[in-house]
Amino acid sequence: MRKARQAASFDSFELTCLIYGGNDKVRQRRAAFERVERLSGTHDTIVLPKCYANTNREEAYDQGLKVGKIAFEDGLKYGHSFFHKMTPRYTLSNASPFGLVTLLFEPAIELNGTEEQKAKWLPLSKAGEILGSYCQTELGHGTFVRGLQTTATLDRETDEFVIHSPTISSTKFWPGGIGFSATHAIVMAMLHIDSKEHGPHLFIVQLRAVEDGKPMPGIRLGDIGLKMAYNETDNGFASFNHVRVPRTNMLMAHASLSRNGLLSTIPGHQVLTYSTMLMGRFAIARTTAFQLAQATTIATRYSVVREQGVGHSPVGFEGKEMQIIHYKSQHFRLLTLMAKSYAILFASKHCDVEYEKFRLLQQKDSQSRLSYMHSLSAGVKAWSTEQAADGAEDARKCCGGHGFLMMSGLPEIVASVTAAATFEGENYVLWQQVGRHLLKCVDVAQGGGKLGPEVTYLFDLHGSSTQPCGATGAEFLSGEVQLNIYRHRARRLVETAHKALRSSKKPRSEAWNEHMMAIISAARAHMEYTILQSFVSHLRSLPATTTPSLRSALDRLRSLFALGNMVSPRTIDVISFVEDDHLSLAQLSAIRTLVNDVAERLVPDAIGLTDGWDFSDPSLCSALGMRDGNVYENMMGWVEQLPINRRAWDHNSGVYQPGWNSFVDPVLKGKL
Repeated sequence: MRKARQAASFDSFELTCLIYGGNDKVRQRRAAFERVERLSGTHDTIVLPKCYANTNREEAYDQGLKVGKIAFEDGLKYGHSFFHKMTPRYTLSNASPFGLVTLLFEPAIELNGTEEQKAKWLPLSKAGEILGSYCQTELGHGTFVRGLQTTATLDRETDEFVIHSPTISSTKFWPGGIGFSATHAIVMAMLHIDSKEHGPHLFIVQLRAVEDGKPMPGIRLGDIGLKMAYNETDNGFASFNHVRVPRTNMLMAHASLSRNGLLSTIPGHQVLTYSTMLMGRFAIARTTAFQLAQATTIATRYSVVREQGVGHSPVGFEGKEMQIIHYKSQHFRLLTLMAKSYAILFASKHCDVEYEKFRLLQQKDSQSRLSYMHSLSAGVKAWSTEQAADGAEDARKCCGGHGFLMMSGLPEIVASVTAAATFEGENYVLWQQVGRHLLKCVDVAQGGGKLGPEVTYLFDLHGSSTQPCGATGAEFLSGEVQLNIYRHRARRLVETAHKALRSSKKPRSEAWNEHMMAIISAARAHMEYTILQSFVSHLRSLPATTTPSLRSALDRLRSLFALGNMVSPRTIDVISFVEDDHLSLAQLSAIRTLVNDVAERLVPDAIGLTDGWDFSDPSLCSALGMRDGNVYENMMGWVEQLPINRRAWDHNSGVYQPGWNSFVDPVLKGKL
């Protein structure tokens, strides 16, 4: 970094290998990104990116098609999955018109289709012979799946389903790719047999003719317009007017329907229908880790270049401006955000392991972990997107006015990660789902039932965790001490919410609504304990070859995450750490001192911790965050290429003629 690119205490490539899974994986991934960036023309960072020129709705979509096609084909040609969940810009893959193929369309078939259905549809999709999407959300319903209104009615005589949108609110609205790109979609609709409804099921519906892209008879399709972000894809709408599909197009792994209309289901089949959402939520959480890391990388690189203020400069900066990274308010914010991005990453890795265990059990016809996985996916998604959205915006603010420029790259990151708070379930609804799972676990435990290991801590009512914390000074840097504090807090809040709900004399729905915020607080505390637990576990399982310097940096980052969350003015429910006197005011003061010291020690490693994510300049698309640190030169280089400037300078001697002639000149000359 020009002027002050600090040398980290560790090799950032070693950290990169930990993030992506090894040296070979890193090199393969780099090669894939370089190919896509070169072929799409985004590799030359001297040239103003097209997304910062005058791009209208159609041009943005065309650019999304171009990059999406190149990334999609690169995966097919070289046999990799780097862009299955994320785009080359590290947004969710549904930011591309091709993105829902691997994010939701193929997984829905893999998880819900019979062997025969998988054999028919998956080869077509994987070869690129059809382009799939996933249609669940409607104009009038989203997270509340049971409220969906699209119908799929069995016609016994023709052995077909009739897919229909009976109302305006039943129009499928928001699915990526259905505006003008997708040829097929998984459509969630309410199954009707002989005038009886059987809940939501999944159906494969052809939207367009593969030959010419024209909508199939009875289907109306279109784009829904500009969004805060994701404008390079065609989020669209679809309405169905008695559209017929073969009976065999219903995905039947969990619920099969015979030729004579006999419906056969397995226990929990409707919940299993949502299994695609589990994968989707985990993918969202993982992506937000990278997006928060992107925002923090840009802000950190900018902060070691930007100089400001002389009045309160520390030793070594007297009488001159200093880099803003050295202000405690700046590096505390940036480093805690970086700690959260690593926390989300490690939590997503934990989710991957748990999901594989869950799938193995499912293959043995065991659904014993379904409730837990549903709660885990809801909680990790809600917490990660909440932290990433707020954090990316704070990183933008760390860049002052320059962060407000689109070419900083930060507004697009902020807007796209903000959208994740409503993808695959609105967060406050998901928090309630976590809370419902936890309260049921309390009921099971009190009834003498057996619980999974992830919640047994809730009921250790006679252990040392019920006593005030006895740690002092540097003991708070222990991962186990930090876990004990978070464990105690989560258990107490869950217990409090359970007592309040069960003691209420109001009807269940009214009692739930009355105590909803307490339930959500308990759910959030449980997830923060779970997130910290995955952070601690991941560091304990680092390869034996990990260098001591990297271990130390990651340990400090974990302590900053755990302890910083307890004293940060931005933490939700921060008072819950001390409201039962588990921690004293003196201990809280000691924790603040430790946080201050840990953050200070991490400042020299700030660049190394961001470099570890291995973001290329084109993927950041930021004049502020390029690796060379030439912030001001890069900004002016892009500004000078803006079409409005070129139009004025190249042909009209510095005058933007349309605006001047039509509006400014008449005012100046009194021609009102």
